[in-house]
Amino acid sequence: MMKFCSNCNAVFDGHKWGYDKGLYEKIIKKEDVKSGLCPGCERVEKKMVDGVVLIKGDFLKDHKDEALNLIHNIAEKKRKKNVAARVFKMRETSEGFSIETTDQALAELIGKEFERAFSGKLDIQWLEGESFVRVNWERD
Repeated sequence: MMKFCSNCNAVFDGHKWGYDKGLYEKIIKKEDVKSGLCPGCERVEKKMVDGVVLIKGDFLKDHKDEALNLIHNIAEKKRKKNVAARVFKMRETSEGFSIETTDQALAELIGKEFERAFSGKLDIQWLEGESFVRVNWERD
């Protein structure tokens, strides 16, 4: 059964959720196609946070735009592969950025991509017995 997300326009083709503009435009015209929330929008609505990323350090003073672009690009690329992987909330702090994600792998990927792009110190802590990860990246 095909359906689409009424929030982000993701499409379920009967096997998996994904983004396909052509398919979306085709199925929304059909009366027997149901709408609802995809797994990503559902996780956001339920405030399900599976990862927290802290990006901090003096490095960000001169590289804020680069950091924000990197976060955005990582999140978009991951979301296209997995509709459930979202940045739930991002806020600027006195030290840098705090990012909450709906997906552990997205949180880990943000940290690893920051380390790859900008060096710095990366610390990834998986909480034992929990489906939650805490990622800290810092560079002075």
